Amino acid sequence: MNKVILQIPTTDLQPNPLQPRGIISPDSIEELVKSIEKHGILEPLVVAKTPAGYQIIAGERRWRSARTLKLDSVPAIVKKTTPQGMLEMAIVENVQRKDLNPIERAKAFLRLKDEFSLVYEDIAERVSKSIPYVVNSIRLLSLPDALKDGLLSGLISEGHGRALAGIPDTRLMIEAYKIVLRERASVRRAEDIARRMKKKIEEGMVPITKENLHHFLKSKLDVVSESIKGKFDSEKTKVKIVQSNMATKVTIQFNGPSDERTKQLENLYEIVCGKKIKLLDEESKPKIKRKNKKIK
Repeated sequence: MNKVILQIPTTDLQPNPLQPRGIISPDSIEELVKSIEKHGILEPLVVAKTPAGYQIIAGERRWRSARTLKLDSVPAIVKKTTPQGMLEMAIVENVQRKDLNPIERAKAFLRLKDEFSLVYEDIAERVSKSIPYVVNSIRLLSLPDALKDGLLSGLISEGHGRALAGIPDTRLMIEAYKIVLRERASVRRAEDIARRMKKKIEEGMVPITKENLHHFLKSKLDVVSESIKGKFDSEKTKVKIVQSNMATKVTIQFNGPSDERTKQLENLYEIVCGKKIKLLDEESKPKIKRKNKKIK
């Protein structure tokens, strides 16, 4: 089915209030003005008809260029959509055209997540990207302002930003950023520097703060698990520790025959409570009564 292209008066159009792109470069408008002046608008705008009028989903730069050239109308395709749909289409359009800088893209993904309750899988599907791409983009928002400025100005690439964003300590992150700038480091080198900074936290070489505590503790979980496991029959015991920002879950699993597992449980009770307990003695063991069969 062919899409209907309408000529809509330039003055009837409005920018998309959900436009993910924050800043439109004057240079990009100037280049587009020259192109439109020579070739015309080759691709129609995509707009939505709302109670407030026609709002641009995709093509704001073409519209601004048309106004600069004082064009009476622009070609456009009108779509019926929702606020969420407008944001999604604007993001897809800009991601495909690479019109968004990394921070704008990350903010757009976060808006889909927070304002429309989309999970990472949904966002990835809508923008035709992988889940790690979406997750790593959003992580860029955790960068300090100095690193965001470096990313936007081109001092570091998005790859550098992703590597440095993995350092769970702002002071160490900035320290790593300075090393990257000083060495003009590659992305791989930035990843090595980030690992080195995280190692400092894991080994307690820097003050442990609320910010880096989670990473510090997480690095010790294997040691803690093995230490707990060593208090029991290690061949038949599994210890798993899962830690999040909100909770720590410790799972101790005893395997083997019932009486062995009971002894392990009694041992656990003694370790935790500091006193012994007998869960199952000889008298309380279930006795099986056997009935003599009558011989007919």
